[in-house]
Amino acid sequence: MFAVRLWIAHILVALVLTSCSQTKPKEELGRLRISFNSFPVTADPRKSGDFISSTLICMIFDGLTRCLPDGSVELAVAKGMEISPDQLTYTFYLRKSFWTDGSPVTAYDFERSWKQVLNPSFPALCPYLLYSIKNAEKARKGLVSADQIGIKALNDMVLEVVLERPTPYFLSLTAFPTFLPVPPNSEAQFDRLGGVESLTSNGPFSLTSIKPNAELVLTKNEKFWNKTQIKLSEINISIVAHEMTAWKMFERGELDWLGGAISPLPMDSLHSMSSQYHMQFNPMAATTFCTFNNQHPYLSNKNLRKALSLAINRTEITEQITQLGETAATRCIPPSLMGFRNKTLYQPFDAELARLHLEKALEELHIEREDLFGISLSFAGTQLNRQLAQALQRQWKVTLNVDIALNQCEPNTLRDRLIRHDYQMALHYWIAQYSDPINILERFQDIGNAKNLPGWFNETYRDLVQKANQKSDPIDRMELIEIAEQIFINEMPLAPIYHWTNPSVCQSWVKNMLSTPNGGILFERCWVIHH
Repeated sequence: MFAVRLWIAHILVALVLTSCSQTKPKEELGRLRISFNSFPVTADPRKSGDFISSTLICMIFDGLTRCLPDGSVELAVAKGMEISPDQLTYTFYLRKSFWTDGSPVTAYDFERSWKQVLNPSFPALCPYLLYSIKNAEKARKGLVSADQIGIKALNDMVLEVVLERPTPYFLSLTAFPTFLPVPPNSEAQFDRLGGVESLTSNGPFSLTSIKPNAELVLTKNEKFWNKTQIKLSEINISIVAHEMTAWKMFERGELDWLGGAISPLPMDSLHSMSSQYHMQFNPMAATTFCTFNNQHPYLSNKNLRKALSLAINRTEITEQITQLGETAATRCIPPSLMGFRNKTLYQPFDAELARLHLEKALEELHIEREDLFGISLSFAGTQLNRQLAQALQRQWKVTLNVDIALNQCEPNTLRDRLIRHDYQMALHYWIAQYSDPINILERFQDIGNAKNLPGWFNETYRDLVQKANQKSDPIDRMELIEIAEQIFINEMPLAPIYHWTNPSVCQSWVKNMLSTPNGGILFERCWVIHH
């Protein structure tokens, strides 16, 4: 039986890209100081879902593969693999690696961790990411037992994974936090995050100090299988809620890097920032949107949602507020995931059409315009979000003559309310978890998916997404994806506003700071020159 064998020596990429400098320093060890704008919700890979937690998890855990700046992956804990001719069976051969407590990382750790995610009672946010695996979805729904899932450790060093269907992006999935292993008997350390001194992990860095809502300290993991390639001795993470505070710390030389979704840049200081420091802008598969609670008695009306969306002047927002080269959204899938197939699927701003849809909505709901006054828009309290919320409030007033209330929230509070559908409208964002457009669409197949923030369901849409997942021909598959996306746009359960550029800034002494198309920061590849 012919099999495709990939060995780590064949696919490791010699990276020459740098974001801050092209000169390699003589001294490659040092301490990197960064900030998060909120404390991580969890350090448990199985429960990950928000971007800040995922960032921390990828710093302290290592999976079968790791992401690269070009969107591809390289083997990590796996040193080699085989793919069967029918593209359904993946066999991973693990290298010798260890947990920070000195015990070996085994294939059984991967099997146990993945199957826990698929346990119906386990509080996983992203179990659907494993649904390409045979019987994974059925197991999560309690229809089959765990031993029927296509995940099996053949011995300590060999993991076999059987898929439901050929999945061209499966290797990319294995680099996502949900696929990272956790050590045996580890529940206590995760349950008490914030009350422990350290966590057992297997990544390039170890979490060695935790001060809840204040600071996290990571140190180089001397037991990491690839420790000779790690150039940092320590990463100090300050929890800084306000972006202007973080920027002042950066100006004083107290922080070495700012950017991305973990530490947004202050909008009021962009001109000063760009004149003093090298700023980098990377296309990113991420979108800011206004989500509507489709279970709300008024927002359940499609015409009202379309009216609110059509009244958003996205070009005005990107040119006058964000000002970082963002793309005004004319579809829900980020352009970087669509390549040459990127196109406009809806009108980004049409005041007259917005008013027509509002009149239809009022008639269908048997209400007056004044009944909509006081519907609230919730948002996390960053400077950018405040300006966005105020702009939306003004645009809805000018175009629709509707008064919308603003409700500022702490980021983790907003996240919990969105998952529970305890909101009316909200500003939020998504970041693709892997480099395929189906990742954006699949979260709306099931109304119970924690990522389905609007609580929206359409049977035809679900069937199209499922059919797209079963197509092996890439052209047929993309056609089904576009039809499904058009249904989504026509229903407008949420209104995409703009697609991201992922801006960041770093000090001159920080070298080789790289990112992935999905916004991940490759801290394990950078170094700091002592200063």
